[in-house]
Amino acid sequence: MLQKRSLEYVCRSQCRFIRLRTGVTSAQSIMENNDASQAGKESRPRPSSMELNYALQSIPVIKDKQTEQTIWSCGTVGEAWRRYHELYGEVCKVDPLRCATMRTNDLVALASCTSHLETLHLLSLLPPTLRHSLQSHPDFVFSELEELFLHVGQCIEARGGEWTVILDPPTPEELLHLLKKLGKFGEDGRSAVPGTSHRASVWRGKSGESLGVTIRVGRYIPNAAQALVPLAESGSVLIISKAGKGKTTLLRDLSSALAHQASLPRVTVVDTSNEIGGDAAPPLAFLGRCRRMQVPTRSEQGKKMIEVIQNHSPEFLVVDEIASEEEANAAWSITQRGVHLVASCHGENLTGLLQNKELNLLVGGAAQAFLSNEERRLRNKLKKSILERPHASPFDFVVELHAKNKGYLYHNVNKAVDLILDGQDASNDVSVGCALALHEPLPERLRRIVVKKKENPFLNTLNNTENGEKVVEQKDANGYTTFSYNSASQKGDQNNKKWNRKKDRKKTDAELYDEINSFL
Repeated sequence: MLQKRSLEYVCRSQCRFIRLRTGVTSAQSIMENNDASQAGKESRPRPSSMELNYALQSIPVIKDKQTEQTIWSCGTVGEAWRRYHELYGEVCKVDPLRCATMRTNDLVALASCTSHLETLHLLSLLPPTLRHSLQSHPDFVFSELEELFLHVGQCIEARGGEWTVILDPPTPEELLHLLKKLGKFGEDGRSAVPGTSHRASVWRGKSGESLGVTIRVGRYIPNAAQALVPLAESGSVLIISKAGKGKTTLLRDLSSALAHQASLPRVTVVDTSNEIGGDAAPPLAFLGRCRRMQVPTRSEQGKKMIEVIQNHSPEFLVVDEIASEEEANAAWSITQRGVHLVASCHGENLTGLLQNKELNLLVGGAAQAFLSNEERRLRNKLKKSILERPHASPFDFVVELHAKNKGYLYHNVNKAVDLILDGQDASNDVSVGCALALHEPLPERLRRIVVKKKENPFLNTLNNTENGEKVVEQKDANGYTTFSYNSASQKGDQNNKKWNRKKDRKKTDAELYDEINSFL
């Protein structure tokens, strides 16, 4: 005879898994025990403190990538990361070939170990019965897990790759168990899963009680943004995409890759949600030399961005998710101070970003202008009011993420914005952008564009000379280099042209009278 208690077990049917319960507590217990679930994170071993041999046994495929035995002889994953960064720093300037081998082999293997352990750590936070139901489902793929959704009274969903696993709704006890492990959520409803790159977001009721949680699985994937590294070294880069397309994954790789440079640049990450560097005081091991600024509340991100520039002199600043007008203004100010900014924002494409009144400053903005009759005739416009870009774009490159590892790069952002505001399709203009495989090296044609833009900041594309716009480099008496445009099509050039038509003599009254009579 079963006692009246919470009893769960999993049984397999022909088509799916069914979780049966007896004596389940009502959902009201979530509200009654909500404060207890926010008591704090339980003390659990972090993935970095786990034994390295345990990870190696779980992922036998990475044995072929173990080239530096001093790294793989370490006891824990954290020690292996520290040894990797020490060894890389010793050889980065004296043996570039060995460094390249370490990045393509040892770094990838270490990242795979860490990702495996972090996902295991996440699943260990789930109640045992729920974890067993999920892992034993035939559609579940451990290495592809991207999202977990749990909410009182609704089916549990796990997503990843091209699959979705649906389980029965969680019991209040299961939900409270998970919320207690995650700890307290911030004002923005977010919390970082301890010791990992994972992010948890809470679903709240009308009275502020926690009713559910969405967990996004974060991973560090080396070389995921390989094509963007030369762009970030040359100028500022903005990444646009919808949620869940991999913006933060690219930022993790860019942060680490920039810090790997032999010149040892100062790379700083503004980590508002702790998705890049984790929630602990020291950032996650893959960041290496990267410095990190944590943000107490979401509303302070713009101020922290400026604070980093004023106090810590970064050469590269990485910011995840610019979401307000204040943060857009801060990004504008930062790019005018000689700092290379790498940032992301939500949006479907460049056209959608221009329609966002709070964020369109990130690409120069959009303002209404009124044309005179003469200007309207010269531009062949029917309307007297048009949209124009009031400022130059603070970002030198804009990347639209269309799918994982695939995007569209605008390398001439100003011209692309002008085309869009003029009602044209900039994505079909090869002079302003092209498709890009993010995980592959930057194509040679784009690399030449980057080099030319770095040498001459006034050049937008390789085709400028073909359009009649030639930039002349000159040196003044003090030895400073200046640039000037020699182009009849340069904006503002028409206003400076001299009026060549000779001024006619004013006619006398008698001459005007005779001219009128001739018409009559």
